[in-house]
Amino acid sequence: MRIHTYLFVTLLLISTTDGLAQTLPKATGRVNDFANIIPPDVESELDAQLATLENTTSHEVAVVTVDSLQGTTVEDYANRLFKEWGIGQAQKDNGVLILVAPNERDVRIEVGYGLEGILPDGLAGKVIRDDILPRFKDNDYPGGIRAGTLKVIDIVAKQQVLTPEEIAKLNDGSSDMPVYALIPFLGLFVAIGAVMTGIGLRTKTGFGLIFGTFFGGLPILMALSMTYLAWFTLVPLAIGMFALGFRLGARAGVRDAFRNGKGGKGGKSGGWTMGASSSGGSSSSGGSSSSFGGGSSGGGGASGKW
Repeated sequence: MRIHTYLFVTLLLISTTDGLAQTLPKATGRVNDFANIIPPDVESELDAQLATLENTTSHEVAVVTVDSLQGTTVEDYANRLFKEWGIGQAQKDNGVLILVAPNERDVRIEVGYGLEGILPDGLAGKVIRDDILPRFKDNDYPGGIRAGTLKVIDIVAKQQVLTPEEIAKLNDGSSDMPVYALIPFLGLFVAIGAVMTGIGLRTKTGFGLIFGTFFGGLPILMALSMTYLAWFTLVPLAIGMFALGFRLGARAGVRDAFRNGKGGKGGKSGGWTMGASSSGGSSSSGGSSSSFGGGSSGGGGASGKW
C-alpha cells in the first residue's frame, strides 16, 4: 500500500470531523477587521504602528477579528490561521497574531517560535488580562484591541528576552487556559486515531492499527492524567469512533485501499499486512496567502474569554 493512500484516507476522515472543514479568510493587510468592530481611525493608527514595527525590527504582527470560529476553539483557529497566512519571517518565525472573535467572546494572542522568549505565554496572558479584557467587558472593542496591540508592539519592539525567573513569575498561578479547554482539541486526535485503529483492526493492516493507536492513544492518556472529565468525554468518543472505523473497514473500497492501495482492484488476502511504502512524498510549503513572510507558530501564546 502506498503512503499517499493512507494520507488520502486520513484526510478524508479529518474532513468529516466537525470543525475541521473550515474556510479561513484571506489576509487584507496587517489589520483585518472581518467582524467590522474597528473604526477606520483606529485601524489606520494600528496599521501605521505595525508598519513601523516591521520596518524597524522585521517582526510581523497581524490583528484579526472574525465573525465566527466555525465551531473550533480559539486556540485551534488561531494556530491554523497563523500557519495559513505565514505570519513572521520564514527563517525567524517572528510573528504575532492577535485574534478576536466577538460573537464567541474569545481572544487569542498567538506567538511565533522566534518571539516566545520575548513574548512568552505568561506575558501574553497578562496583556489579555490587563489591557484587553477590561475594555471588552465594557463592550469597548476598539479600545481593547488598540490597547492590546500597542502593548504587544511595545513589548516586541524592545526585543528584551525574559529570564527564566521572570517567565516563572509571570506563569505563577496565572494559567490562561483551563484543563477542560484542552478536551475539544485533544478530541480531534482521539477521534481520528480511534477510527484508524478500527479500520486497521478490521482490515488487518498493521499501519492503520499502529498509527491509530499512537495518534489517538497518546492524547487520551494525556487527558486522563490531567482531568477526570476525559473519562466521560474522550473515552466514549474513542469507543464510538473505533466502532465507526470497524464498520468502515468492512467496505471493500476502504479495505482494499488500506491493504494494497489499489482502490478496490487489488487481490484479497486473509493475513496481516504493513503495506508498501513510497518515497515520492509531498511536502507542505506553508505558502502565505498575503504579504506576510511565511513564519510559523508552535502554539505558544495565551487566550482569554469575557
